[in-house]
Amino acid sequence: MSWVVTMAHKGAKNDIALIYAVFPTAGEGHDVCRKLLSEGLIACANRFPMVISHFRWEGEIEAKEEHPVLFKTSPAKAEAAMQRIAALHRYKVPAVLRLSNEEAFPAYAAWVASETA
Repeated sequence: MSWVVTMAHKGAKNDIALIYAVFPTAGEGHDVCRKLLSEGLIACANRFPMVISHFRWEGEIEAKEEHPVLFKTSPAKAEAAMQRIAALHRYKVPAVLRLSNEEAFPAYAAWVASETA
């Protein structure tokens, strides 16, 4: 077992927080990722290819291109990260969701914790 994995097992919880959000453009998703990384609110983010979102908004059924991002952070920083994503977002009601996560691979959880400390 590597040193990082061994250290992660010594009483540390292997929890990380996953936050999912969608953005109207790839560029906006990119900018939010960079901003949260520079502010130490997330350890990393995965930007996914464009999706088509279907939803009802103000009484009308809509279908729009959106760009999903999965943010990874420590549980201690999750609320601040969610608030910052919402503040940087141009939507009036942005889809920003914390996903339930039971446990992460110990070495990865340790890395996320160190990047968001």
